Amino acid sequence: MRKFWLLTALLLLCSAWLVAQSTSPAASPNSPAVSSSQTSDTEGKTIEGCLSGSAGNWTLTDSSGKTWQLQGDDSKLSKEVGHQVKIKGSEMPASPSSPGATPPSAGASAAQFKVKSIDKVADTCSK
Repeated sequence: MRKFWLLTALLLLCSAWLVAQSTSPAASPNSPAVSSSQTSDTEGKTIEGCLSGSAGNWTLTDSSGKTWQLQGDDSKLSKEVGHQVKIKGSEMPASPSSPGATPPSAGASAAQFKVKSIDKVADTCSK
């Protein structure tokens, strides 16, 4: 009977060791998570959110609350104001004095994004 328990314990120990070797490590809570509204590919970056603004001063606010200052074709952007949109383009370095852009309020800074294409996701913005 003693051999039976010893063999069972050894079998469980080996099984636990094999499981530990074959499972991938979970993401640590401190590692940055990629927002579902932002993806990267070879053509640039895709962001999704609510489009607002007017000619020369377009902004997109994503689901995490991040605000993007958009630069792109006014005729395309103006058609989608107030809509949930998916925008493909490229992030640009923030410049403190962009021509035509309204300066951000104290402590707030919007990321700059150059728009290549825009697709409507929904007629209204989700909260």
